[in-house]
Amino acid sequence: GASVRRRLGSCRPRSLMRVGIISILLVQSVALAHVPTGRRAILRGAALASAGCLLPGNPRPVSADRGKDLFTTDGAILSGGGARAEEIVVPKFDENGALIDGNGYSDVTEYREVASGGASVQVLKNWVPTDGGGLRDPVIGTVASQLSLRSSPTTLTSIADLGRPEQLSLVSALGLEEELVRADLVAAAKRTADGLVFYDFDLALPAAKCDGTMATACLPSLVVLLSAAVRDGKLHMLRVDAGPDEWRRAGKSLKSIRASFKVSES
Repeated sequence: GASVRRRLGSCRPRSLMRVGIISILLVQSVALAHVPTGRRAILRGAALASAGCLLPGNPRPVSADRGKDLFTTDGAILSGGGARAEEIVVPKFDENGALIDGNGYSDVTEYREVASGGASVQVLKNWVPTDGGGLRDPVIGTVASQLSLRSSPTTLTSIADLGRPEQLSLVSALGLEEELVRADLVAAAKRTADGLVFYDFDLALPAAKCDGTMATACLPSLVVLLSAAVRDGKLHMLRVDAGPDEWRRAGKSLKSIRASFKVSES
Protein backbone atom coordinates (compact mmCIF):
# COMPACT_ATOMS: atom_id res chain seq x y z
CA GLY A 1 0.00 0.00 0.00
CA ALA A 2 2.81 2.41 0.87
CA SER A 3 4.52 1.51 -2.39
CA VAL A 4 1.38 2.31 -4.37
CA ARG A 5 0.93 5.59 -2.50
CA ARG A 6 4.49 6.61 -3.22
CA ARG A 7 4.01 5.89 -6.93
CA LEU A 8 0.73 7.81 -7.08
CA GLY A 9 2.31 10.61 -5.18
CA SER A 10 5.05 10.87 -7.76
CA CYS A 11 2.59 11.08 -10.67
CA ARG A 12 2.14 14.56 -12.05
CA PRO A 13 -1.43 15.86 -12.81
CA ARG A 14 -0.56 16.07 -16.52
CA SER A 15 0.34 12.36 -16.55
CA LEU A 16 -2.92 11.45 -14.89
CA MET A 17 -4.80 13.56 -17.43
CA ARG A 18 -3.07 11.75 -20.27
CA VAL A 19 -4.10 8.40 -18.76
CA GLY A 20 -7.68 9.65 -18.68
CA ILE A 21 -7.50 10.80 -22.31
CA ILE A 22 -6.14 7.43 -23.40
CA SER A 23 -9.11 5.77 -21.65
CA ILE A 24 -11.49 8.08 -23.49
CA LEU A 25 -9.90 7.26 -26.83
CA LEU A 26 -10.15 3.52 -26.13
CA VAL A 27 -13.88 3.88 -25.42
CA GLN A 28 -14.33 5.96 -28.59
CA SER A 29 -12.47 3.33 -30.63
CA VAL A 30 -14.87 0.62 -29.40
CA ALA A 31 -17.87 2.81 -30.27
CA LEU A 32 -16.49 3.53 -33.74
CA ALA A 33 -16.13 -0.18 -34.50
CA HIS A 34 -19.79 -0.26 -35.57
CA VAL A 35 -19.58 2.86 -37.75
CA PRO A 36 -19.18 2.45 -41.59
CA THR A 37 -15.53 2.64 -42.68
CA GLY A 38 -15.68 6.04 -44.46
CA ARG A 39 -17.36 7.79 -41.58
CA ARG A 40 -15.22 5.93 -39.04
CA ALA A 41 -12.04 7.50 -40.40
CA ILE A 42 -13.54 10.99 -40.33
CA LEU A 43 -15.01 10.63 -36.83
CA ARG A 44 -11.78 9.11 -35.43
CA GLY A 45 -9.92 12.17 -36.70
CA ALA A 46 -12.40 14.43 -34.95
CA ALA A 47 -12.08 12.38 -31.72
CA LEU A 48 -8.31 12.70 -31.75
CA ALA A 49 -8.60 16.43 -32.38
CA SER A 50 -11.01 16.89 -29.48
CA ALA A 51 -8.80 14.83 -27.16
CA GLY A 52 -5.88 17.10 -28.03
CA CYS A 53 -7.91 20.06 -26.81
CA LEU A 54 -8.01 18.50 -23.30
CA LEU A 55 -4.26 18.75 -22.82
CA PRO A 56 -3.26 21.56 -20.42
CA GLY A 57 -1.46 24.64 -21.60
CA ASN A 58 -1.51 26.40 -24.95
CA PRO A 59 -1.82 24.49 -28.28
CA ARG A 60 1.51 23.18 -29.49
CA PRO A 61 3.00 24.83 -32.57
CA VAL A 62 2.78 22.67 -35.69
CA SER A 63 6.28 21.51 -36.58
CA ALA A 64 7.42 20.33 -40.00
CA ASP A 65 8.40 16.89 -38.68
CA ARG A 66 4.88 16.10 -37.42
CA GLY A 67 3.18 15.33 -40.73
CA LYS A 68 -0.19 14.46 -39.19
CA ASP A 69 -0.57 18.08 -38.10
CA LEU A 70 0.20 19.50 -41.52
CA PHE A 71 -3.00 18.40 -43.24
CA THR A 72 -6.72 18.83 -42.69
CA THR A 73 -9.07 15.85 -42.89
CA ASP A 74 -9.61 16.35 -46.63
CA GLY A 75 -5.88 16.26 -47.35
CA ALA A 76 -5.41 20.01 -47.83
CA ILE A 77 -2.24 21.55 -46.42
CA LEU A 78 -2.98 23.11 -43.03
CA SER A 79 0.40 24.64 -42.32
CA GLY A 80 3.97 24.64 -43.56
CA GLY A 81 5.21 24.59 -39.97
CA GLY A 82 5.40 27.23 -37.26
CA ALA A 83 1.62 27.81 -37.22
CA ARG A 84 -1.00 26.59 -34.79
CA ALA A 85 -3.52 23.90 -35.68
CA GLU A 86 -7.08 25.16 -36.05
CA GLU A 87 -10.26 23.33 -35.07
CA ILE A 88 -11.00 20.45 -37.46
CA VAL A 89 -14.38 20.73 -39.23
CA VAL A 90 -15.84 17.49 -40.56
CA PRO A 91 -19.04 16.60 -42.47
CA LYS A 92 -22.16 15.70 -40.49
CA PHE A 93 -24.17 12.56 -41.30
CA ASP A 94 -27.56 11.27 -40.22
CA GLU A 95 -28.09 7.82 -38.67
CA ASN A 96 -28.39 6.27 -42.15
CA GLY A 97 -25.10 7.71 -43.35
CA ALA A 98 -26.64 10.44 -45.52
CA LEU A 99 -24.81 13.76 -45.66
CA ILE A 100 -26.57 16.46 -43.62
CA ASP A 101 -23.99 19.26 -43.56
CA GLY A 102 -20.98 18.95 -45.84
CA ASN A 103 -18.97 21.69 -44.11
CA GLY A 104 -17.16 22.29 -47.39
CA TYR A 105 -17.35 18.66 -48.56
CA SER A 106 -19.64 17.41 -51.36
CA ASP A 107 -20.98 14.00 -52.37
CA VAL A 108 -22.26 15.36 -55.69
CA THR A 109 -20.42 14.50 -58.91
CA GLU A 110 -19.56 17.71 -60.76
CA TYR A 111 -19.63 18.18 -64.54
CA ARG A 112 -18.67 20.84 -67.02
CA GLU A 113 -20.31 21.59 -70.36
CA VAL A 114 -18.56 21.16 -73.69
CA ALA A 115 -20.49 22.94 -76.44
CA SER A 116 -20.22 23.75 -80.14
CA GLY A 117 -22.75 25.16 -82.60
CA GLY A 118 -25.80 24.61 -80.42
CA ALA A 119 -24.81 21.05 -79.46
CA SER A 120 -23.39 20.19 -76.03
CA VAL A 121 -22.43 17.37 -73.68
CA GLN A 122 -21.66 17.09 -69.98
CA VAL A 123 -18.14 15.90 -69.10
CA LEU A 124 -16.73 15.08 -65.66
CA LYS A 125 -15.28 18.30 -64.28
CA ASN A 126 -11.84 16.88 -63.52
CA TRP A 127 -11.39 15.42 -67.03
CA VAL A 128 -9.16 17.73 -69.03
CA PRO A 129 -8.66 18.00 -72.83
CA THR A 130 -5.58 16.43 -74.40
CA ASP A 131 -3.57 17.93 -77.23
CA GLY A 132 -5.04 15.36 -79.61
CA GLY A 133 -8.66 16.29 -78.86
CA GLY A 134 -9.29 13.53 -76.32
CA LEU A 135 -9.83 13.50 -72.56
CA ARG A 136 -7.56 12.69 -69.65
CA ASP A 137 -8.31 11.92 -66.02
CA PRO A 138 -5.60 13.30 -63.70
CA VAL A 139 -5.49 10.02 -61.76
CA ILE A 140 -6.06 7.13 -64.18
CA GLY A 141 -4.74 8.73 -67.38
CA THR A 142 -6.35 9.12 -70.82
CA VAL A 143 -9.98 8.04 -71.06
CA ALA A 144 -10.78 8.99 -74.68
CA SER A 145 -8.62 9.59 -77.74
CA GLN A 146 -11.24 11.87 -79.31
CA LEU A 147 -14.33 13.83 -78.33
CA SER A 148 -15.81 15.91 -81.13
CA LEU A 149 -19.00 17.80 -81.88
CA ARG A 150 -19.72 18.76 -85.47
CA SER A 151 -22.61 19.86 -87.63
CA SER A 152 -23.30 20.04 -91.36
CA PRO A 153 -26.19 21.30 -93.54
CA THR A 154 -28.83 18.71 -94.40
CA THR A 155 -32.16 18.45 -96.16
CA LEU A 156 -33.41 16.05 -93.48
CA THR A 157 -36.10 17.25 -91.12
CA SER A 158 -35.35 14.51 -88.57
CA ILE A 159 -32.68 11.86 -88.14
CA ALA A 160 -35.55 9.36 -88.38
CA ASP A 161 -35.86 10.27 -92.08
CA LEU A 162 -32.79 8.05 -92.67
CA GLY A 163 -34.71 4.92 -91.71
CA ARG A 164 -34.22 2.40 -88.93
CA PRO A 165 -30.91 2.96 -87.09
CA GLU A 166 -29.79 -0.68 -87.28
CA GLN A 167 -30.17 -0.68 -91.07
CA LEU A 168 -28.13 2.42 -91.89
CA SER A 169 -24.86 2.56 -93.79
CA LEU A 170 -23.18 4.80 -91.25
CA VAL A 171 -20.13 5.74 -93.28
CA SER A 172 -22.21 7.36 -96.01
CA ALA A 173 -25.14 8.52 -93.85
CA LEU A 174 -22.97 10.29 -91.25
CA GLY A 175 -19.91 11.09 -93.35
CA LEU A 176 -17.48 8.80 -91.49
CA GLU A 177 -14.04 7.70 -92.71
CA GLU A 178 -13.91 4.65 -94.99
CA GLU A 179 -11.93 2.62 -92.45
CA LEU A 180 -15.06 2.33 -90.33
CA VAL A 181 -16.70 0.20 -93.02
CA ARG A 182 -14.89 -2.69 -91.28
CA ALA A 183 -16.34 -1.78 -87.88
CA ASP A 184 -18.90 -4.03 -86.23
CA LEU A 185 -22.18 -2.42 -85.27
CA VAL A 186 -22.47 -3.52 -81.64
CA ALA A 187 -25.57 -1.50 -80.77
CA ALA A 188 -28.01 0.89 -82.42
CA ALA A 189 -30.76 2.72 -80.58
CA LYS A 190 -33.28 5.51 -80.91
CA ARG A 191 -33.99 7.93 -78.08
CA THR A 192 -35.94 11.16 -77.66
CA ALA A 193 -34.83 14.10 -75.51
CA ASP A 194 -36.61 17.45 -75.30
CA GLY A 195 -38.80 16.42 -78.22
CA LEU A 196 -35.80 15.72 -80.49
CA VAL A 197 -35.03 12.28 -81.93
CA PHE A 198 -31.46 10.96 -81.57
CA TYR A 199 -29.82 7.88 -83.07
CA ASP A 200 -27.05 6.31 -80.94
CA PHE A 201 -24.50 3.81 -82.25
CA ASP A 202 -21.73 1.70 -80.72
CA LEU A 203 -19.03 0.62 -83.17
CA ALA A 204 -16.08 -1.73 -82.57
CA LEU A 205 -13.26 -1.62 -85.11
CA PRO A 206 -11.36 -4.94 -85.27
CA ALA A 207 -7.58 -4.89 -85.23
CA ALA A 208 -6.09 -4.85 -88.73
CA LYS A 209 -4.10 -7.98 -87.88
CA CYS A 210 -4.68 -10.56 -85.17
CA ASP A 211 -2.46 -13.34 -83.87
CA GLY A 212 -3.74 -16.50 -85.54
CA THR A 213 -3.58 -18.48 -82.32
CA MET A 214 -5.70 -15.88 -80.55
CA ALA A 215 -8.14 -15.07 -83.36
CA THR A 216 -11.18 -15.87 -81.24
CA ALA A 217 -10.01 -13.40 -78.56
CA CYS A 218 -8.88 -10.57 -80.84
CA LEU A 219 -10.00 -7.35 -79.17
CA PRO A 220 -11.18 -4.30 -81.13
CA SER A 221 -8.52 -1.70 -81.73
CA LEU A 222 -11.02 1.15 -81.37
CA VAL A 223 -14.47 1.74 -79.84
CA VAL A 224 -16.51 4.54 -81.41
CA LEU A 225 -19.62 6.00 -79.75
CA LEU A 226 -21.86 8.11 -81.98
CA SER A 227 -25.00 10.13 -81.49
CA ALA A 228 -26.78 12.13 -84.21
CA ALA A 229 -29.81 14.40 -84.47
CA VAL A 230 -31.24 16.93 -86.90
CA ARG A 231 -32.35 20.42 -85.91
CA ASP A 232 -32.88 23.63 -87.90
CA GLY A 233 -31.56 22.18 -91.16
CA LYS A 234 -28.34 20.82 -89.63
CA LEU A 235 -27.13 17.31 -88.89
CA HIS A 236 -25.45 17.40 -85.48
CA MET A 237 -23.17 14.57 -84.43
CA LEU A 238 -21.21 13.63 -81.32
CA ARG A 239 -18.30 11.22 -81.63
CA VAL A 240 -16.26 9.67 -78.81
CA ASP A 241 -13.31 7.37 -79.62
CA ALA A 242 -11.57 5.13 -77.11
CA GLY A 243 -8.82 2.55 -77.39
CA PRO A 244 -9.04 -0.78 -75.50
CA ASP A 245 -7.28 0.54 -72.37
CA GLU A 246 -9.32 3.75 -72.33
CA TRP A 247 -12.53 1.79 -72.75
CA ARG A 248 -11.68 -0.45 -69.79
CA ARG A 249 -10.95 2.60 -67.63
CA ALA A 250 -13.98 4.70 -68.48
CA GLY A 251 -16.43 2.96 -70.80
CA LYS A 252 -19.49 3.61 -68.63
CA SER A 253 -18.60 7.28 -68.14
CA LEU A 254 -18.09 7.72 -71.88
CA LYS A 255 -21.57 6.32 -72.49
CA SER A 256 -22.88 8.82 -69.93
CA ILE A 257 -21.32 11.61 -71.96
CA ARG A 258 -23.16 10.37 -75.03
CA ALA A 259 -26.44 10.16 -73.09
CA SER A 260 -26.03 13.86 -72.16
CA PHE A 261 -25.72 14.94 -75.81
CA LYS A 262 -28.33 17.59 -76.64
CA VAL A 263 -28.97 20.15 -79.36
CA SER A 264 -30.54 23.49 -78.51
CA GLU A 265 -32.76 25.55 -80.80
CA SER A 266 -30.92 28.31 -82.64
